[in-house]
Amino acid sequence: MELVFCGSIPKNYDKPYENEDYYNIDIINQTLRVAISDGATVSYDSKNWAKNLVDCFVKKGFILNKNMNKLIKAYYSNRFDFKNLTLFQKRGIEFGSYATILGLEYNPASNFVQILSVGDSTAVFLDNYEFADSFPYSLSSEFSKNPRLLSVKKNYNYFFSRSKEYSKFYKVWNIENRYYPMVLCMTDALAEWAFKSYESGNKDTWREIGNINSMKDFKNFVDSKRTDKAIKIDDTTLICIKF
Repeated sequence: MELVFCGSIPKNYDKPYENEDYYNIDIINQTLRVAISDGATVSYDSKNWAKNLVDCFVKKGFILNKNMNKLIKAYYSNRFDFKNLTLFQKRGIEFGSYATILGLEYNPASNFVQILSVGDSTAVFLDNYEFADSFPYSLSSEFSKNPRLLSVKKNYNYFFSRSKEYSKFYKVWNIENRYYPMVLCMTDALAEWAFKSYESGNKDTWREIGNINSMKDFKNFVDSKRTDKAIKIDDTTLICIKF
């Protein structure tokens, strides 16, 4: 197993602190956990909510859905002094925070990569740079839909907390007998471009992304696509793992 690359490019280079994507990677008891979250720009304090989701997955794994209420409570208590809220904070809290979550877990003792995804942050499974599978999206047209998001508003997450619904957000990939297995974890701007490029017949799409191994490479890649107006100007995050 090798972490080939991880990095994030803000939509506005002059304001990197406004980047609403967040990712984290850790190995706990030989188990690799990786997570990416894309905070919804239209919501309030989405960057910090994205961080809470990612850190919870990295720590708790696939029992994230059972920890949502505790996570929301901790988010509110750590972020706000309710006795001294500004008008802006009151309005923001009323509207709520929303974000995607894409989590990956892998233990070398098994041959399985497990994926959790709510929203349009997408994982792509490659074998020798050839497309094998993806989750949750597999077509560029799917990115035009309004994605499911996790929220600080408890009632909004009903679909995620139900055990029958939870399986819809879960996928397992068997990497046994694969020649050169690799997984790309991407937020929506990059994933949408990748599928459009692949659908247009560019067979080198996945190799182009999978060969990124430095922030310089990643920035040059994103800059060139933005210059060509081929990729949406948005916070853009990539994690590439070789197994």
